[in-house]
Amino acid sequence: MSDAPGATRTVQRALRLLGAVTESGGTLSDLARAVELSPSTASRLLSTLTISEFVRRDELGRYRPGPRLRRLAAAALREDPLFELAGRHLEELAEETSETANLAVSVETGQAIYLRQVSSPRLVKSAGWTGRTIPTRGTALGAALRGDLGAGGFATKSGAVEPDVTSIAAPVYGPDGAIVAALSVLAPSYRTSQRRVRSIGRAVAGHADALSQSLGAPPRERVA
Repeated sequence: MSDAPGATRTVQRALRLLGAVTESGGTLSDLARAVELSPSTASRLLSTLTISEFVRRDELGRYRPGPRLRRLAAAALREDPLFELAGRHLEELAEETSETANLAVSVETGQAIYLRQVSSPRLVKSAGWTGRTIPTRGTALGAALRGDLGAGGFATKSGAVEPDVTSIAAPVYGPDGAIVAALSVLAPSYRTSQRRVRSIGRAVAGHADALSQSLGAPPRERVA
């Protein structure tokens, strides 16, 4: 079929645009620049995605995930016990630490994605991370997903992904003992003293252990 390469290229471009909308959203020019397409090509593809309800355009002209994309995401996650079981732990972590709690998994080499989040009750907080991807190298989340931990069973890093934000993360294990995800807390660095980092770290590691057990992971010894 002579038109297959062109059709494949169109699908690939549409998927790249959909990925950009999901990760950060933006105006037509923002998204075209992000995926290296001409504005006219991006506009044509976004129009198709909007008609099919995979994306929507808000009152400020920014493209956001649409209702059909959200339904597909919800359907996919509904069958994932990790996603469902993590909810209670994220809520309790956010309450115990007064900071934003997250669930993240590896998605490809060198990248992780935030799947679920419960925001801090405080006015100044790190929010809006659900669906975002970050590099695993040089981040607390990446260290947790690799099992590269400190004595307390958690990893911490400041300013790795965003300036003035400290991340504290711990791994979640599956039934076979392999790391399947990580829980993390994100907090403004100005209110994360070393003493508070240790306190938050113990909470994150404790909930990560409890979630691992809920998933059927074998018990693990951890130095306090």
